[in-house]
Amino acid sequence: MSRSDGSSKAKWGQVRSLPIDSLRLAPENETIYKAISFDDPDIVELACSIKAIGVLEPLLVSSDGYLISGHRRACAARLAKLDHVPVRLHPISRALNPEEFLKLLIEMNSQRIKNTSELFHESLIKINPRKAHQQIVNDRKAKDVRRGASLSSIEPDDYRNRCVISEAKTPFLEAVLAVLEAQQDYWPLSDRQIHYRLLGPDAPLTHASKPNSRYRNDKASYRKLTDLLTRARLEGHVPWESIGDETRPTDLHAAFWNRAEFFRGAFDQFLKGYWRNRQQSQPHHIEIVPEKLTVRSILQKVAQEYTVPLTITRGMSSLPPKKAILDRYIQSHKDKLILLVVSDLDPAGDAIAADLVKSFRTDFGLENEFTFENSVEAYKVALTIEQVRDFGLAPSMEAKDTSPTYAAFVERYDITDAYELEAFPPAELARTLDAALKDVLDLEAYNEELAAEEADSVQIIAVQQQAQAFFSSLNL
Repeated sequence: MSRSDGSSKAKWGQVRSLPIDSLRLAPENETIYKAISFDDPDIVELACSIKAIGVLEPLLVSSDGYLISGHRRACAARLAKLDHVPVRLHPISRALNPEEFLKLLIEMNSQRIKNTSELFHESLIKINPRKAHQQIVNDRKAKDVRRGASLSSIEPDDYRNRCVISEAKTPFLEAVLAVLEAQQDYWPLSDRQIHYRLLGPDAPLTHASKPNSRYRNDKASYRKLTDLLTRARLEGHVPWESIGDETRPTDLHAAFWNRAEFFRGAFDQFLKGYWRNRQQSQPHHIEIVPEKLTVRSILQKVAQEYTVPLTITRGMSSLPPKKAILDRYIQSHKDKLILLVVSDLDPAGDAIAADLVKSFRTDFGLENEFTFENSVEAYKVALTIEQVRDFGLAPSMEAKDTSPTYAAFVERYDITDAYELEAFPPAELARTLDAALKDVLDLEAYNEELAAEEADSVQIIAVQQQAQAFFSSLNL
């Protein structure tokens, strides 16, 4: 059906009859739109109509014989056993102008009712690849600002291998493994938490052939522990996930192998992770304020269960975390701000709760802004002198007697030692925080939120199922 441009212009728009077997189906049509089937009820119905009254709207065909518009009519005409069909010839050639042919194919189908998958694949053709990639790049830059840095090569001076764990170190290693197994619900543990679990009358020997090498609460024993933990992980004795270092957080940026992985991950997580705000009907705004990153994993489980905010101060809190707590309290429109402080029992840790109350009242004028009396309250949940005595906790290896509040601390408790949160058994720390939350919560209102969350779940799952069906229909 090849011809010159002049003849094609003369024939453009004219209707003629062509043998149906001479028409060529455009492969792009099946790629973009749903494949046409002879047993499709709509095609069968259309075939019955064509058999009765013929093809009323001519098919549109390219200069090289490819259907541009009328694939469904052509299929129905074949089903109706027609030999010839009316067509209009278009001057475009699929072979010579494939891009223009594709655009025309989509344009001629623009008014057709399409399913979700067809609309999606149609949009793939319309989107300019360069502009789409530039948009992805711009979105990525807006979300993740990267910093450049000058780099220089580093080569170690010493390539000697670490010593392997000897047979004499086996009892020490077995004691560490026993601690990890007992505390598995609270992984990852810090080195300090393992250190305190090893102390006591059953403390292991750090070297089996040296009776005087009993593990002690001193720097020398602690160094032996950290060295053993390093070698034990490298040799496969201790699971990597059992020990963490919360003081050195990692910031990772999500990246994907390809769009399929991105789609799959996003769809799999769509509408998942719902937590109802279980604090919304509480009369008071409650926040948990731990001093240390090393206990975050233990406290997070409890905080998440009650959907209570948790702010790590890393010592005496600076102004920004306090301001963020204040803003959340103001936005809650609740009667009181209640702070549950978790800190070391030492001069600095003991002063954190008092500093928070003082700062909210004086720096931020909390009492002047609201009409409620004592609108901010703080309670030290751990570590308390009673907990130290009840659990027989070991003191830290160094008392921080340089603190400006050291004298007041000694006078208050009549002790000169400092005690770290890591000395508190993880299970007891979690239980203590849980009990403290129940003491300050309206439990009846909290239980009503739990019941409401259960009712919410029904609708969320229903919508989730519908969404997954929709995603599947895209045929990605």
